[in-house]
Amino acid sequence: MKILLYSEQSEESQVIKNMITAFNSKIEVLIAMNIDQVMNYATVDGPFALYILDFDTQADINALGLNLVEMTGKRPLLFVGREAILNDLVSDDLFYSHPKNNKLLKPTSRNGFPSDLKEAVETALEWAKKEEFEESIQEIDPQDFLPMKIRSFFLYEKFPFDLYLAITTKSYIKIISAEKPYTHATLSKYARKNVKYLYIKKDEQIKYLEEETKKCMKALKVAKPEDKGIYLLLLRSITILHQFILALGVTDTVLAFTNAIAEAIVQQYRSKQTLKAILKVYPTFYQGIASKSLLTAFLAQAFAWKIGWESNTTKMKLAVSAILQDITLPEETMAKANSLKSDYIKGHDARAIEEYKSHPVKAAEFAKQFTNFPDIDYIIEAHHELPNRKGFPNRPSSSKLTQICAVFNVAQHIAAEIDGEKLSDIFLQKITKPMAKTHSGGFFRDVVTIAISEVRLK
Repeated sequence: MKILLYSEQSEESQVIKNMITAFNSKIEVLIAMNIDQVMNYATVDGPFALYILDFDTQADINALGLNLVEMTGKRPLLFVGREAILNDLVSDDLFYSHPKNNKLLKPTSRNGFPSDLKEAVETALEWAKKEEFEESIQEIDPQDFLPMKIRSFFLYEKFPFDLYLAITTKSYIKIISAEKPYTHATLSKYARKNVKYLYIKKDEQIKYLEEETKKCMKALKVAKPEDKGIYLLLLRSITILHQFILALGVTDTVLAFTNAIAEAIVQQYRSKQTLKAILKVYPTFYQGIASKSLLTAFLAQAFAWKIGWESNTTKMKLAVSAILQDITLPEETMAKANSLKSDYIKGHDARAIEEYKSHPVKAAEFAKQFTNFPDIDYIIEAHHELPNRKGFPNRPSSSKLTQICAVFNVAQHIAAEIDGEKLSDIFLQKITKPMAKTHSGGFFRDVVTIAISEVRLK
């Protein structure tokens, strides 16, 4: 187990560390000498069974303690300092944030200090063992775990199964316990450290996907266009669907689930009859493959309505194509890329870049299994193609890019540009107007004209 000790007094902090390891050599004590170091240790090297905070400093240790509680969840805190300082500076909110919090009076040279320290540490360790740390680090076969993109967990406030972080190729540490509420800040601290995946046990993932699929399908069935949570429900549904397909392939459940999502998208646009009404309330805080998929679907619906297409099957094709287009992308950020020269491609390793280049073809292979919607494999394989052979991966002539391809390609291009961005009419026009030059051939010209007119907030 680990203890994080914050103290700017280098000699005293070493004394405290030596006392702890003297009565329990299995405890690892990390010493932080400044606020940034504390937050870095807490974010990357946890979980910690106990935080020891030395108040002999000019820094606002009370604020630090509250930040630690917010970021890493409630843990025992041990406040070290002179009695008058502790009584004056430790707020009630902080002191009572955990039932095992305690105060330890300086100086470290007083006779009772070592025994008081031992008692406080042992109390914290006893709590930690009972709560979650006892078996949190597990050395097991990595084949027993399955990765799930960390971004998908932002759609929840708690998760039905334990979530693990890979420390080494064979070591996993539990960072979030099943059914325990967590905050977006908890996930963000790992995302900032370039953690892209959390893991759950393989058998639990299958159970989770099956249960969540049932929940989403039930919710979609009763959802109404005016529901405030409809867009989050669609985002969550698409995220679960992607995970289901990648884990288990295209099953009858996947086909039914995809159909339910597509129907909800078509119905949602039909009820609004305008893109403006959707863009004004769309949850732009969420960015990634699922969000770009949903935005593409709504943009394509808008263009189809404006052109005058009445076929519900055509609108369903566009929605399903949007859902599947980026399913094989190796990185969430790559959904923002619109060309092989994009900044969202640069910086990735060669393997990831190759996967990006081939993702339209690979996604099209999945699409071929959706036999209810013939030709969507062609729409998906061509979704990064441009007039005058300027796209990828195949660069066909403009004559081979049909009108539905033009509608879809323009929609996905705009969706990638606006996904996760703060929307305004000025910003939207900066995206659509240049497309009159870049997307000027074949059927694209008329679709871009529609986009310039329709992709607005006012």
